[in-house]
Amino acid sequence: MTTPMAAPARPHPSARPATGLLLRVMLPFAGFFLLFAAWAIATPYDGTPDEMRHIQHAYGVASGDIAPAPAKEGKFPGAYHEVPKSLIRSNCFAHHPDQDAGCAREPGGDETLVKVLTPAGRYNPAYYLTVGWPLVLSPNMAGVLLARLLSAALVAALFAWATSVALTLRHRLAFGGILVAVTPITAHLAGAINPNAVEIAAGAAMVVGLIAILLEPEGAGRRRSAWWLAGVGGAVLLTVRSGGPAWFAVIAAVLLIGLTLPAYRALLRSRRFWILSGALAATGIASVGWTLWKKTAEITPNGVGSRHLGLVGAMKIEILDRWNSYIQELVGVLGWLDTPLPMVINLAWYFSVGTLVLLALALGGNAARWRVAGLGVLGMLVPSVIEAINVNEYAFIGQGRYFLPLLVGVPILAAYTVAESGLVDPLRKLIRLFVLLLVPAHLAALAYTMVRFQQGLPPRRGVISFNVLGGEWQPALGSITPILLAVVAGAILVAYHWRLTAPERVLPAGTAPDPDGLVPDPQPTQRELVDVVAGPRSREEPTS
Repeated sequence: MTTPMAAPARPHPSARPATGLLLRVMLPFAGFFLLFAAWAIATPYDGTPDEMRHIQHAYGVASGDIAPAPAKEGKFPGAYHEVPKSLIRSNCFAHHPDQDAGCAREPGGDETLVKVLTPAGRYNPAYYLTVGWPLVLSPNMAGVLLARLLSAALVAALFAWATSVALTLRHRLAFGGILVAVTPITAHLAGAINPNAVEIAAGAAMVVGLIAILLEPEGAGRRRSAWWLAGVGGAVLLTVRSGGPAWFAVIAAVLLIGLTLPAYRALLRSRRFWILSGALAATGIASVGWTLWKKTAEITPNGVGSRHLGLVGAMKIEILDRWNSYIQELVGVLGWLDTPLPMVINLAWYFSVGTLVLLALALGGNAARWRVAGLGVLGMLVPSVIEAINVNEYAFIGQGRYFLPLLVGVPILAAYTVAESGLVDPLRKLIRLFVLLLVPAHLAALAYTMVRFQQGLPPRRGVISFNVLGGEWQPALGSITPILLAVVAGAILVAYHWRLTAPERVLPAGTAPDPDGLVPDPQPTQRELVDVVAGPRSREEPTS
C-alpha cells in the first residue's frame, strides 16, 4: 500500500528574509560606504601610496587636460599637469612609521597654478574624471575629502551590487564570500584617491556576474542585473589600470572552465552574450590603445642593478621570497607600506579565506575545485610573471594590492562552491563566525592606523598608545568622526549578515500562523532549509 505523499512545507512569509531593494542593495552599500568613508576621513593627505600624484592627475583631467602628452624628467616618466600649489605638499612621514603626520602641511592656501610632472599623468582618465571635479572647485582638504568620498562610493557601489546579484543565486549564501574578500588594504585604498580599490571591486563584481551567467542553471543567469554587473565590472577592470586586460582574461578563462558542451552552445546562441562580448571587446581595445598611445605601462626604473636576472631566477625570488610579503600585504601593510597591522588581524582573514578554500576543494566537484584553485594560483602567478619579465628594467616593485583584482574572487567562488555542495546550515554558521571575526578586525585596523598617523608608532619593543583620540595630528573632521562612522558601518554589516543567515522558519502546508505571527512548527528539517535557501529543486532531481 502506498501512503500519500505529505504536502511540502512552505516558508512562512513573515519568516522569509526580505530581499527587496533596501536589504539587497542599500544596506550593504551603506555598510561598505561608511567603512570606506571612515578611512577617507582618518587618513592624512598623501597618506596612501602616490595619492598626491593621483590627486594631481585627477585635478588636471577634471579641469580639461584629459590626455596630456607623455613626458620624462631624467629617467622619471609621467605627464605634466598644471595644478594649484595648494595641492603640492612634501611628505615627511611616508616610510617613517615613528613620525606622525603632524609634520606635513595640509593642502590649501596658494592656488596659483604650477606645472608638475606626475607619474599618474598617463593613466586612463575615466576614474579621474569621475572623482576629480571637487578638487577643481575646492583645491584644499575639503575638496580632497569630497573626492575621496566619491571614490569610496564607487567602490561601495560595486561591492553592494555584487552582493545584490549574489543574493539572486540559487546558492545565495555565496554573498558571505564578499565580506571575506574585503580586506583592510582594500578599505584603506577605497578611502583614498587611487584607482586600485575600484579595480579590486570591479574584479569582485565581474566574478559574481559571471557566476550568475555561467554557473547557475539555465534561466537563472538571464537576469539583467547579472549581465549588467558582469559588463560594468569587466569594463571597469579593463579600463582603470594598464594591467586590467590581463586580469580580465584570467577571470573570464577561469569561470569558463568545466562548462558542458550544451552550456557553451547555449551561451553562443545568447543575444546578450554577443552584446556583452562586443561591448567588452570594444572597451578592451580602447584600453589597450590608450596604454600603447600614452605608454602607461612605462614606470619609474628602480635602479637596483638586477639586470642579470633571467625569468627562472626572477620567478624563484618572487615565489620563495616575495610571496610571503605579498600575502601579508593582501590583508594589511598600510600607509606607504610602513604600517604592518598586528598579526592577529591578518590571522582573521587567513582563517576565513583558508576555511572557505579548503572546504571548497574538499567538497566541490572537479570543475568547481579547478575554478577555485585556478583563480588562486593564477592570481599569484600572473602578476609575478609580469614582474619577473620586467625585473631587469624596473626591479622588484610589486605589492600585494596589485594581486587583489584577481584574488578578490577566490573567497567568493569558494563560498559559492561550499553552498553548492549542500552544507547550508554549516555555511550559515561559518558566515556568522566570519562576521564576528572580520568586522571587529576592520575596526581594529582603522584604530591602529589612526594611532600611526596621529602619534606615530614607537620603535620596536616600544609601548604603543591606543588612544585614538589623541596625538599631534588630527583628521580635519576630528578623530571621533571616523570611529563613529566605522562603528555604525560595523553594526550595519553585522546586522545585515546576521539577518540573511538566519535559519528560516517553515510552516507545514495548511498550517496557519498564530495571531502573533509565531510559527508552531519548532524546527525545519535540513532538506527544507536547503530548499528555502537554494531555491526549488530542478525537475530532474528526484523527490522523496
